[in-house]
Amino acid sequence: MRHPALSMLKVWAACILLYAVLPFQLVDKHLTVEGFVILFLFLAAFCVGTLLIEPVKRGPVGPQRIDFSTTERLLAAAGVVTVIALLFDLRDKSVLDLAEAYDLRSDQASALMEGAASSSTLGFQIGFLTYPAAYVYLVRAIVFERRPSLTRLAAFGVLPVLMATVAMGGRAPLLYAILISMFALGTRKVCMRRQAPAGTRRRRRLGPLALLAIGVIIAGALYYFVAVFFTRAEVVGGAPGMFKVAEEIWGIGFRGPLADLMFKALGDEVTYIVFIFNWYVVQGLMMGNFLFSDYHGPMQLGVYGVDLVSALVRRLDGALVARNFDALQQLGTYGFLPSAFGSLYVDLWFFGILVSGVWGALTGLVYQRICGARDSRWLVFAPFVTMGILFSFINTPIGFSNGLVTHAWMLVAFLSARRLKLRRPRPLLIGSPA
Repeated sequence: MRHPALSMLKVWAACILLYAVLPFQLVDKHLTVEGFVILFLFLAAFCVGTLLIEPVKRGPVGPQRIDFSTTERLLAAAGVVTVIALLFDLRDKSVLDLAEAYDLRSDQASALMEGAASSSTLGFQIGFLTYPAAYVYLVRAIVFERRPSLTRLAAFGVLPVLMATVAMGGRAPLLYAILISMFALGTRKVCMRRQAPAGTRRRRRLGPLALLAIGVIIAGALYYFVAVFFTRAEVVGGAPGMFKVAEEIWGIGFRGPLADLMFKALGDEVTYIVFIFNWYVVQGLMMGNFLFSDYHGPMQLGVYGVDLVSALVRRLDGALVARNFDALQQLGTYGFLPSAFGSLYVDLWFFGILVSGVWGALTGLVYQRICGARDSRWLVFAPFVTMGILFSFINTPIGFSNGLVTHAWMLVAFLSARRLKLRRPRPLLIGSPA
């Protein structure tokens, strides 16, 4: 795990570079110096926050054993509840029709703008609160188990996420699961390197079955993402129609000599995929800039940036949510990714800069605790901290893909785990669910 301040700066430098290199062109808006200054203040607050945490004196690097038996039971139970609840929610829906899923998401967005009551079932509401436990199960198993059980990973880590992906009609849960698993694998490798005796190299390769399973999941996810994009494009006449929508409705063009070269060499469809994947990365930079420069609406106190808060307030006062989101609609930023800092600005105005500093301090705390190597339980946080920083161009850690609930389950895993004292060294520090 790299220092969080350095990682955050690299992410935003890469985002700005990507916007500068690819032929994105704003149609009816422009980025402002004021917006970049406010972005710098948020970034500076985060970095200063990370530096306020004093380094932890490094402990002896040796074997530790963590008892995850209670954690295993809690997370597995949440996975079972998720599957049952979402099965009830999906029993009357066409789960394989991507066009129908797109229409459903559009209807939900329209209902938000109109202040209509939520039509979600009780099963969906329960599943919404329990499916993020699957992310934590994946991290715990990948980072801490000597030989993760593929059967249990599939049952309690993968299946609940697939059910949530189908129920929501989007891609965020599946994308989050794949990425958090990759970051967990990185954490596992670092952990193993630490434990290898001096002067030796310890290699632990996944077996062919595990590699095949990972390959199939990644290939299937990529196919699903691309299929969703093309399904949406078909509604407006394919890739050329989607570029027209981007210009007329989104206000973003893809033009210039480089764009012409890409259309000629790659074709409309492949260029569209390149455009849409990179648009997800750079739109937070642009939308955040627009919000910093022009948003003068109410302080939304989490309604904008946190899914769970938005859902709760909608049930109490749907008209309030509609009014708040109408201010964003008038600005042309509703429905787009605002970045972590744009989200904080809308929800808390300039008080969001203080929250950015607190976020930095918390990531700094995790970083220093892990570097201190005194308590292996802190490794549970590492993939989620990394995810929050790398996807800050989308939203805050608690706002990205039901992040508030995800981080609540992360704390459950940390607090329910127990350190066990060892009288003699064991071959590998990593614990198991006993």
